[in-house]
Amino acid sequence: MSMVNRWWSERSAAQRFDLYTRGSLYGLAAGEVVLAAMLVLSLSEQDVRPAGVAVFLALAVVHTVVTIWILRAGMKWYLGQGPWPRWAVVVLAVVTALGAVTAVWAFHGSTVDVPPEGSGASAAGVLLFAGFFVLALTPRLTSSWLLFATVVVTGCVAGAIHLLGWPGARTVAFGISTGLALLGGVFAFRASVWMLGVMWELEGSRRTQAQLAVAEERLRFARDLHDVLGRNLSVMALKSELAAQLSRRGRAEAEAEMMAVRDIAQESLREVREVVHGYRAADLTSELAGARSVLRSAGVDTRVVGDGAQLPGDVQSVLGWVVREATTNVLRHSQARSCVITVARDGGQVRLTMRNDGVGAAPLEQGDAGSGLSGLEERLRAMGGTLAVERPQPGSFQLVASVPVQTVREGAR
Repeated sequence: MSMVNRWWSERSAAQRFDLYTRGSLYGLAAGEVVLAAMLVLSLSEQDVRPAGVAVFLALAVVHTVVTIWILRAGMKWYLGQGPWPRWAVVVLAVVTALGAVTAVWAFHGSTVDVPPEGSGASAAGVLLFAGFFVLALTPRLTSSWLLFATVVVTGCVAGAIHLLGWPGARTVAFGISTGLALLGGVFAFRASVWMLGVMWELEGSRRTQAQLAVAEERLRFARDLHDVLGRNLSVMALKSELAAQLSRRGRAEAEAEMMAVRDIAQESLREVREVVHGYRAADLTSELAGARSVLRSAGVDTRVVGDGAQLPGDVQSVLGWVVREATTNVLRHSQARSCVITVARDGGQVRLTMRNDGVGAAPLEQGDAGSGLSGLEERLRAMGGTLAVERPQPGSFQLVASVPVQTVREGAR
């Protein structure tokens, strides 16, 4: 059982919904065999032809298998993952026709409900095959075409049994009741397929949103570097060209121009370090607000308990980086539905806990030295802190960062 639970917990929300939807539709389609058997069991031996009943049940099994096959391929087609199974539809149409003819032949001797003989059971058998044929086409047909097909099938069956001798009032009642039942089943199938498509679209949007967030941050950093280095590199190129021309002419000013290039290069190096420092520095309050906003936009119910407004700057910086890296891991490596971030101070220690319920099959990456969780461990260790990875419950993940506040203050003096 634990293997089943683990297998289920490793699935994303979209994958779970996909499995649930497909399993439900396949189970309902398999109900055709059950309904066929119930129809046969409701009749006495003298009311049926044994050979016809055997053929009827065999065709019902084949019809069910092909229906499930078409539903599976049809949902793939609806999601853009494969072609529409045209030959399977042709096979299903042939089996449907054979099943309808067999139902009339097998139950022609029954006296179910009303005269003439066999009309009631035969009508039920024909409607069974025709109804599940329409259900199999729900991924392909639009709502208007499904409505049209349902009305046609119901009308044809009702008209046939009326010609066989059913009274007009009973025929109308049969048509309305069976038509509504078939209509409800058809649109339930159609709604399930539609919701499956919507769920996968949302899953794709969630991944795209996370990728866009990363791309936007990269663009911001690129803009900062361009603003800092663009002008200086242009000046360096011009002065280097001028120094080369002066050198070819034997002018003494060439040395001064090259020294100017050196000064600009040193200034550029200083400015780049300032940009990188500002980029890597993290403010805890801003990072908490940003994590809550990003995770909520990705569909993760996020709650922040406590804040770091009163903490020293160095503590806020290192814990802010923990929040930033942990948020990235939640977006990239889990299928979390909820996340709780807690900042608590206990004496000389401040502890940041980030817990989510979306542990998947792929573990969180530790990263190279200076990045990922190993990079966080290096930052915290340099300040006398610790980083712990915990799994308090199956399917959950908890990151705990602890920093001694007093040690940081003494080091800052």
